[in-house]
Amino acid sequence: MSTYPAIACVFGNPIEQSKSPIIHSMFASQFNLPLQYQKRLAPSDGFALSADQFFADISCIGANVTMPFKLDALQWVDTLSSQAKRAGAVNTIIRQNNGFTGDNTDGVGLVNDLHQHNIAVNKANILMIGAGGAAKGAIPALLDAGINSIAIYNRSVDKAQALVRHTNRYANSKARLYDSASMQAFDIVINATSLSLQNELPDLPDSVFANQPSVYDMVYLNKPTVFMQKATSLGCTMVVDGLGMLVNQAAQSFYLWFGQRPSCEPVYLHLRDLNK
Repeated sequence: MSTYPAIACVFGNPIEQSKSPIIHSMFASQFNLPLQYQKRLAPSDGFALSADQFFADISCIGANVTMPFKLDALQWVDTLSSQAKRAGAVNTIIRQNNGFTGDNTDGVGLVNDLHQHNIAVNKANILMIGAGGAAKGAIPALLDAGINSIAIYNRSVDKAQALVRHTNRYANSKARLYDSASMQAFDIVINATSLSLQNELPDLPDSVFANQPSVYDMVYLNKPTVFMQKATSLGCTMVVDGLGMLVNQAAQSFYLWFGQRPSCEPVYLHLRDLNK
């Protein structure tokens, strides 16, 4: 559903750092769509009212949702996509004729970026580092892409175990706790924590890199993260940061609003240049 000129936004708190307006403006220009894309700072306890006020305008066709409102958005929408149900969070709101649908494009963004780097996801054995919202949001799309198994590591074993249980409700027992004694070889290692922002490493043995897996850090900086540097020093040759995931999850949101699939590469290159 679309009304022109269309209006969309990203809700967050804080929100000033968001690159979503740059991304979606570049996507819209690929199709000559007159999109007005806004940053909306919502009070930490006032997402529902902010969403009500924004969507009171019929020209507002959708919204992205970032921290800390992905659970609030889950409660606000009328219906949920399969991705959002399994992820337990909403990062994209789509206006429909009969209300609002909540979706989660984070996992699709990750999988698409892996594919764009020619990283084979189908049949892969994955180590997921972290058990928070980023990990939970990514796992459904990884399963849909046909992974063989996913081991979950978190500093809090209880939190990791909870995510294993949640995942196996829909994953046919493909998820398990990471066990350092098992010495399983991994095809892809994904860091879904924010440790790299503090220049810190997960407390994991070097053996997780023994198979020279593809390595993905959801954090992106203006240089390789400390996690990426560690992987490279241990012989891993395919080491990727999370900028492409950001662009690809936005592209999926854009598709859900407009039914058009934008090209991600020019946006990715522009953001990479800005981030130098």
